[in-house]
Parts: sequence; C-alpha cells; structure tokens
Amino acid sequence: MSGFEAKNFWERLNNLALVRFLLLVASGWAIVQLLAYFEAVIVIFTFAAILAFLLSYPVQWLRRFLPHGVAVGVIFLLSIVIIGSLIITVGLTVLSQGVWLALKVLIACIVLQQIQDNLIAPQIMQNALNLNPVVVFFALLVGARVAGLLGVFISIPIAGVIVSLFEIDEMKSEV
Repeated sequence: MSGFEAKNFWERLNNLALVRFLLLVASGWAIVQLLAYFEAVIVIFTFAAILAFLLSYPVQWLRRFLPHGVAVGVIFLLSIVIIGSLIITVGLTVLSQGVWLALKVLIACIVLQQIQDNLIAPQIMQNALNLNPVVVFFALLVGARVAGLLGVFISIPIAGVIVSLFEIDEMKSEV
C-alpha cells in the first residue's frame, strides 16, 4: 500500500460513523468501569460536599454569636433533631392512617415516578437537547448504574455534551 492509499484509508476510516460510535462506546465503557470502581467514594464525597455546603451558611451566621466549634456542634445537633422529627412524623402518620393506605400511596408514587422518568422526561429531554429518546434512556440507565441518584441527574447533560462534541448525527433526534 503506497503512502497516498494509506492516507486515504485512514481518512475514510476516520470519517466512518460506525468507527466513531464504536470508539465512543469503548471510551464510555472504560469511563463507566473506572467510575464504578470509585462509585462509593464519589457518592459519599458528593453528599458530604452538599451537606457541608448547605450547613455552612447557618454555621457562618451562628459564628457571629458563638465560637466556631460550638456553632458547628449546634447546627449538627439541630439537623439531627430535624431529621429525627421528620422520621417520627412519617412513622406516626403511617401508623395512624394504616399500613394499607401507606402502601397504596407508596405504590401510586412509584408508578407515577416511573411514568415520569420513563415516558415524560425522555420526551422533554429530546426536545430540549435534541437527543434521541433511546440515547436519553440509555444515559439514564448508565448514570444510575455508575453513580446512583447523582448519576441520574448528570447523565443526560453529559450525553448531550458527548453527542454534540463528537457530532454524532445518528444519536440526535429527528425533528
């Protein structure tokens, strides 16, 4: 094979959508495996960062009146009391209304959530990001597998960025 034919071969291979798609899948698989390895650490640190962010404002306000260590302790104990009171309130509500009614409400919530996540959200995301609904659904599945709840929230924007970055027309929706 001469130099010109080899260059032409690599140019044609580079322009093939199937090769680009396979490279995207392979790199996505590698990233998924890497993130799955660190899944617990990512989730714990993400929730810890969110909790620290949400509790930093009350601590900063309370620091004006108390030392920093005491302010952190007061805010922590207050958040534990609030979470405990919410758990007690939900428990008493379930006991007073009956377990059967609570089970019906839980089933209704699960059904409505599934309808929203599997039917309505992919259509909205398709119109907003110009992504194929199958790509949106696949991104949700991969995001949930990799990072749980956090992955569900960030999977669709990441999929949109990847599709637009690699200019994969096959994954865009047909409008």
